[in-house]
Amino acid sequence: MSCDLFDTRIPQEPGSGNQTLPIAFTKEILFINFRDAFQQKNSDEYRKLFSDTITHSHRFSFIPAASAGTRYSFSSWDKTLEDEYFRNILSSVGSSSSFRFDLVTIPKIISYQSDSAKYSFDYLLFVPHNRRDVTQQFVGNSDIYVSPDKNAIWRIYRWVDFETKKDSSWSELKGQFAK
Repeated sequence: MSCDLFDTRIPQEPGSGNQTLPIAFTKEILFINFRDAFQQKNSDEYRKLFSDTITHSHRFSFIPAASAGTRYSFSSWDKTLEDEYFRNILSSVGSSSSFRFDLVTIPKIISYQSDSAKYSFDYLLFVPHNRRDVTQQFVGNSDIYVSPDKNAIWRIYRWVDFETKKDSSWSELKGQFAK
């Protein structure tokens, strides 16, 4: 009897939660997971990127680009709202559609200590959602603050977003889909 170990299998749906990413024991793996979880539409892995107060000394916070901050409520943005906005995007995108997350600039370290780092990068996102009144392409700049939790797994604990093109930053995407 053969166990068919080398037969091809039926691919799993993106975002099904079955695509486990490597544990982020380094900052570099964290950034790869950040890109991959987003592009794979994997909400379980996306949620793991962000700090929580159970295992981390910092509560996750998101600081939006100024223009989006005036239009949407970000005052209590935390890991739960981050997860909610991402799930809302997933529900508005067809299963056969693909997200695109490009780092226009390689994340550069702005500051580094043994237990934390601040990175800055320019990004380009393409999210083929079904809302007619919202752009599908988002560009901007973000500062991401990272540090390891109690289990030595690196997490994002602070995210500051900046607009580089009117009304098309990641903050705009989050504001539109947090509803």
